[in-house]
Amino acid sequence: MKILFVGNSATYVNDIPKMLERLANAAGYPLETDMVVKGGCRLSQHANGVCAREKIALDEIEKGYDIVFLQEAGNCFATEKNRQETALASEKLFDAIQKTGAKACYYVRPPYGRDLEGFTAAEQCRLLDDLFVGLSQRLGMECVFANRAFADAIPKFGRRLWGNDNAHTSVLGAYLIVCSLFAALFGVSSKALATVEGIATEEALLLQEIADRISLEGYIPWKA
Repeated sequence: MKILFVGNSATYVNDIPKMLERLANAAGYPLETDMVVKGGCRLSQHANGVCAREKIALDEIEKGYDIVFLQEAGNCFATEKNRQETALASEKLFDAIQKTGAKACYYVRPPYGRDLEGFTAAEQCRLLDDLFVGLSQRLGMECVFANRAFADAIPKFGRRLWGNDNAHTSVLGAYLIVCSLFAALFGVSSKALATVEGIATEEALLLQEIADRISLEGYIPWKA
């Protein structure tokens, strides 16, 4: 399975694609990952080819992947203009992905660990959900809900899910995302994955259980 991630620092901090690849391969689930990312880059910039560092998203998509994950900027829900830009960019990228025969999916990013545009982390989780559930239904895309996993994990782990900037994930938060991606991709429990350095065994188990609830059972924390 070949997977491409298109996004920004919410993907490349802690190198989530390579962590997923390494842990999945070690568990006997082979996959290869690559990414087109740049700090602060929005999907609209990727769709217009103006956010390239080493690669251009549309060119990379054409190379052929099994799955392409789209990851948007954190404030995409904040204004109607932002929401419309996300929708238009998604349509353009979705068309490009479909032409290659790949599956297009959203990696619905985690929230910031601090207020963003006046919204708390919990509120960000719900607003991200509203935006990307609506877009995915309209376009026929699937979602992996890192936002839901974080909403479930925040009461249990709190600030430890983020790094020093309180915006990007810590290793703990990145591992939760990787577990959510793995369970969604393969339809099996993320308990098949090993833990990583810096995360205790009991903590890894709790993160795996959260990821499995979200990705395998369709659990939505704020609707429980």
